[in-house]
Amino acid sequence: MLSASTTWTLYISYMGALIAFGVYVWWREKNNSARHFYTAGNTINWFVLCMTYIAALMSTWVFFAGPGGYYRGGFGYYMSELSYIPLFPVLTYFVMNRVWLLNTQRNYTTQADIFVDRFRSPTLRLVLALVFFCVSMPYAAAIYIACGKAATVATNGAITQTSAVIFVGLTALLFIPFGGVKSVAWAATVQAWIFMVALWSIGICAIAYGFGGDVFGAAASVWEHTNSWFSYPGPEKWVPYSARFGYPIACAIGWTIMLPDVFIRAGYFGKDMQTQRTLMVLQPILQTIVWTGVMFIGFAAIATLPGLKGGDTELVIPLLLAKVISPQSASVAAILMAVFVWGTLAKGLSAATSHLLVAGSIISEDVLTRLLKLKVSPNVHITIARLAVVGLGLTALWLALNPPDLMWTLIMFAIALVMPIFPVLVAALYWRRATAPAALTASIVGVIGVLLTYQNGMGDSWYGVLGMVASAVLMVVVSYMTKETDKEVLDEFYGALAKAEAEYYED
Repeated sequence: MLSASTTWTLYISYMGALIAFGVYVWWREKNNSARHFYTAGNTINWFVLCMTYIAALMSTWVFFAGPGGYYRGGFGYYMSELSYIPLFPVLTYFVMNRVWLLNTQRNYTTQADIFVDRFRSPTLRLVLALVFFCVSMPYAAAIYIACGKAATVATNGAITQTSAVIFVGLTALLFIPFGGVKSVAWAATVQAWIFMVALWSIGICAIAYGFGGDVFGAAASVWEHTNSWFSYPGPEKWVPYSARFGYPIACAIGWTIMLPDVFIRAGYFGKDMQTQRTLMVLQPILQTIVWTGVMFIGFAAIATLPGLKGGDTELVIPLLLAKVISPQSASVAAILMAVFVWGTLAKGLSAATSHLLVAGSIISEDVLTRLLKLKVSPNVHITIARLAVVGLGLTALWLALNPPDLMWTLIMFAIALVMPIFPVLVAALYWRRATAPAALTASIVGVIGVLLTYQNGMGDSWYGVLGMVASAVLMVVVSYMTKETDKEVLDEFYGALAKAEAEYYED
């Protein structure tokens, strides 16, 4: 569809612009590099926060497994996706806005900071650092794989996946150490628009060329070939009753709240309370726009290309371009293939850079500074942080070049893995009787519960729900069985929260 030279030009120009932007931000902030690189003290206006948040949420899943998921799961799978969206404003209002209020007083850097501030447990910091670190690496690796696959399918194999993965992985590492958190946020804002426009352009053109723009004609074709697409549990029975509950809860809590990079965005980045409120209202709208666009592509694919099986369903976008659009207009198909390549890069890099930056902060802040008590100058510290990001990026690159068989499953597994931490966060924010031993026990046992859920074959329906329930129960039981937290610690933590509430909430 595209020549190797054209595709390499797209990759090189995009990555070159990204690196140049990172260098510019580094030069502009070079006198305040530590503050610029980390999350602490950084604030972002509502527009950038909302766009970088949606970019962080939507991995390259939206260009590969997403349309394939709707192709195989059916309309019921789409409704399962949408069912969690009303929970987002509720969780943001009662949980993440309180995290934001505390951050205005306490200047947190990593996700674990707020937990340790409340429970004062170095062991808890270590456990959380390990969990959040293990969550970040599969995401970055899967994104590199997707970017490499995009180049391969766009050129019909003229560019190997290995060469594209290496190029994207190495050039991304030139951007992150220079750019830091603000350049990642601003770049993700632009990238979010690119991938959303790409999604809808591809879906609309597929219906336009496949059915002359007649959506009802496309629906009739789907009904004729695969009428189960419109019903539960879908063509491949992806949406049993357990998944109708487990999957939305996993998305509402694990995906949109507890993943390290989105947690930091929702809890630490907002410029003011109005920014937080705008995020709470606008984000569900943006998520609906994206999910509907992804579903529309899956719908167009099953209408025009029924009968795809297995891994072919994850390639519905290039298949639509090659088999539906190209026979009628090769030039439009080539343009859309370029849009697909750029969209994959935009979506992938906005998520990959976020996860690597957060993982680097975990290593440099949680492990080296807080746990190992490393004392160095600010300049040396920021150098260590950048080196940590490079090391983690190379590790993710190695994983992408030697992927396990279930790389895409690892993304949902990562979402499930952080769900047991949510009851600990809620207890920290609302319950003075909650104790450090309870937080540690709930976190460890909850994560083990998620592992057992997957080991026993229930992970694809319940995800992290059972581990989260176990964590919530243990949080209460162990808290009542252990000594209360010192009053001075509680007064300091909740006093900071009360002070922020008095400052930002109107009477």
